[in-house]
Amino acid sequence: MSHELAPYVAEFQPGDVTVRIVKGFFGVLPFVATWAPTVDLDAAARAAAVRIGAPDLAPRIRARAEQLARADGPQAALAAFDFLDKGDKGIALFSGLRSAYKAVRGQDGALEMDPQQAADAGLKAVGISWATWKLFPGSPTEKVKALTATEAGRALLAWYTAADLVLPFGDNLASGGVGAITTMISGQASENAKRLAAVAGGEVEQATGMLASLMGTFESGLGQAAAYAEPLSAYVQAQVPNILGTADKVTGVVATGVDALASYRLIGASLVAEVCLAAAATAVKAEADAEIAAAAVAAAEAAEAERAAAAHRAEAERVNAEAQEAEAEARQKASAQRADYSMSEPVAADSVKNNPIKYTRSAEIEKASGGPPAKAGCMGCGAGVVLFAIAAAGAIGAVALA
Repeated sequence: MSHELAPYVAEFQPGDVTVRIVKGFFGVLPFVATWAPTVDLDAAARAAAVRIGAPDLAPRIRARAEQLARADGPQAALAAFDFLDKGDKGIALFSGLRSAYKAVRGQDGALEMDPQQAADAGLKAVGISWATWKLFPGSPTEKVKALTATEAGRALLAWYTAADLVLPFGDNLASGGVGAITTMISGQASENAKRLAAVAGGEVEQATGMLASLMGTFESGLGQAAAYAEPLSAYVQAQVPNILGTADKVTGVVATGVDALASYRLIGASLVAEVCLAAAATAVKAEADAEIAAAAVAAAEAAEAERAAAAHRAEAERVNAEAQEAEAEARQKASAQRADYSMSEPVAADSVKNNPIKYTRSAEIEKASGGPPAKAGCMGCGAGVVLFAIAAAGAIGAVALA
């Protein structure tokens, strides 16, 4: 049978008889007076989220806690606490409230239930040991430390020692001290382990072994609660009948009255919820921190990629600008070369300026001919001088013959 955590804790409400009696007991015991059961998983998840400084993680913490509660350890612990309130089918439960009530009223038979009460107290010690074994990691010593480090764990130990040891065995405490009670519990461990096998199965040996580690804690809690034996008895006498509505449920119908209290389911559910919520808060916070770190790395990488892309674009733009500048310069040079070979105005075809033949007349020919000086470098003018010289020579020859 699977025990879902949310409905399991929601089974109890502040006005329930079990809650009122347990809180009344704890009101007498100052070391657990402020404890309150977990009855709303959403509220507990919000409180866990606030404790780690991340209130927005509450939904994730709740979901993770429910997931963790489905594991073998928490499920076994819930089954054990359920069993401790119901017992096995052949043995009645005796919470100690009836005996305590009869004792403070001075009624006969107040201690007539001692053997049965001792068996029941021993069974509950083994059950708490097995739940501790299943719920917490580590060695037996580490498991005990983990149990006592939780608020619900301390409440569980306080309820057990007050309701199942101090009240029903006040006479034994008075005569034999704490050792008489713990010896009784240890002596019945083997027999009670067989009864617990209904839920513990093959792990009963671990439960009895864990009991040895828890015994010192039981002794310490018993000594602490024993100092409040009288106030506890007074509370039972004055308040329990009022809470139940009739004294007959204390003095008479035990099986359906006080001893039907679901006190171990109440405290046990709160313990499992506290453990799972704490583990969930730690895990979810680590995941959230990792997500934030990963997002920061991704953002930094994206920013770096953008900077690299911007630098690449800038370099491309620079290279493109240089190419455009070089192209413009090349076009300018090409345009200047074309301007060197172009004429500013049209020239007549027969103009001497258009004659590609240039000539130069020598100074002697120009002097002899008496003609105008020739333009230097004009080959056409040189040809004219030659013709003129030939003509002049012919004329001179003609004069000589005459």
